[in-house]
Amino acid sequence: MEKDIRFLLNLQILADELIENYPEIQFYRGEDSQVLEGVCFYRKNREMVSWYAYILGGEELREMEVPKKHCSLLVLGEIPESWKKSPHSLLQLSEKTDLLELMNLCQEAFHKHESWAEKMQNIILREGSVEELCQISCSYFNNPLFVHDSQLQVISCPIWREGMIAWERDEQTGQLITPLEDLNDFRTNREYLHTLTTDGAHVFSAELRGYRDIYVNIRDDNGVYTGRLVICEIDSPLKPGQFASAEYLAGLIRLALSRRGHLDIPYKRALYQMLESMVQGKTFTNSEIESRISQCKWKLADQYVCIRTDGEEQVGNPGSAASVCNYVETRVAGSRAFFIGNQICILINLSINRDYTSEIAGILRDGLFKAGFSNIFDDFTSLEHYCRQASTALEYCRRRNDTKWYYTFGDIAMDYIGDLCCSQFGPEELCACELMTLRGYDRENHTELYKTLCTYILNERNTVATAARLYIGRSTLFYRLRKIKEITGLAASDMARPEKNLYLRLSMFIMEKHLEKGD
Repeated sequence: MEKDIRFLLNLQILADELIENYPEIQFYRGEDSQVLEGVCFYRKNREMVSWYAYILGGEELREMEVPKKHCSLLVLGEIPESWKKSPHSLLQLSEKTDLLELMNLCQEAFHKHESWAEKMQNIILREGSVEELCQISCSYFNNPLFVHDSQLQVISCPIWREGMIAWERDEQTGQLITPLEDLNDFRTNREYLHTLTTDGAHVFSAELRGYRDIYVNIRDDNGVYTGRLVICEIDSPLKPGQFASAEYLAGLIRLALSRRGHLDIPYKRALYQMLESMVQGKTFTNSEIESRISQCKWKLADQYVCIRTDGEEQVGNPGSAASVCNYVETRVAGSRAFFIGNQICILINLSINRDYTSEIAGILRDGLFKAGFSNIFDDFTSLEHYCRQASTALEYCRRRNDTKWYYTFGDIAMDYIGDLCCSQFGPEELCACELMTLRGYDRENHTELYKTLCTYILNERNTVATAARLYIGRSTLFYRLRKIKEITGLAASDMARPEKNLYLRLSMFIMEKHLEKGD
């Protein structure tokens, strides 16, 4: 188990249960912590421990010194002032209270809450859904409740009651969304805006909706607001002890969401579904794309880079592809990560984060990943093409099997072009015949005319630079150039033509890559 998901009671929760039978009960809160595992009768001269609530009489209390360690007590009769002012948590009942009946009621209360918590823990241990957690909790709180994401889109609402938000269904995702009218009410309401800054369980007043709520904000590991649990006071009055229960439920919801990754959040699911579809070739209108990427404050014309990396587990990195995606989004500002097949696709908005390379390089090194980077682009509708660039760069990165963690498409573009050219023709058939002729002449006559021509072309037909590069005199160079023209018919004027010059250069590249190694 990755964290302690037990649910312990405090005295406030116990007071909520007992007040129906003992309306005269008085509660002195003190430092009321969630540490209680059970209840027992106090035995004289025995040290009290913090994880039990003790039942004892007021007379026994008067004979005791106030202990330093915190304790929780159910006192039958008057409580001395020294105890009332202490940090201990105290419930005061009538001294005529039937002890056996009180013990039974306390045991029933513990059983009720432990039973709910056990069902919740079983859901978490088998990696169940937020919907399951919420379904079980409606009867526990005896009120409808729901969970929404940071865009006020519903993640779970097992029960709907009249007076609650009349959600609408998003045509693209099928998810329930908050109507625009209600969104505008929330965005202009001061109390609501303040609730976005809080931690823990709080009450939202009835001013806006006509009934009170208990709400708990759900935040990610960086403290970023990702959604909210809301318990509506519609079927029964809210109880003070439910604050602790609400915080416990919100913690389990957060755990369930984090385990399943970002795809559990409806608006994110819609965004990632669109991104995956775009990468696979599906087209969307500009307005459809804008409506999705605007949720992460992106624009169509922002600058982006696409990165592809292996999604399979690597030695030393037992994490799943989903956890890698979550980790990337946490570490790299302006990024969105999703996986298709056995590859992870990462998009980074350079308008938000231009210093991403060191962050990504660290993740690649830590995970022992290889990666391919696309060229930078500013047309989001062309995502498919740039994702293909990144995949191609990743393929060459794997193929080269060197010490580099990643290659950009620019690093391997010429290799790709050369390989593409040779996919239909062999290098001997594809490359400039002049170059092929010189290679054959050199082999037979032990000359260096091919090397001379290549150096001459690469130095932009500059004779001084070419002679220096070859460590020969200019007269020797001019002799060789005349010989080259005699053998091939290739003159300096031919090499000056852009198309011919490019063809010769590309031929040189392909021959060096595919033929030179075989010589």
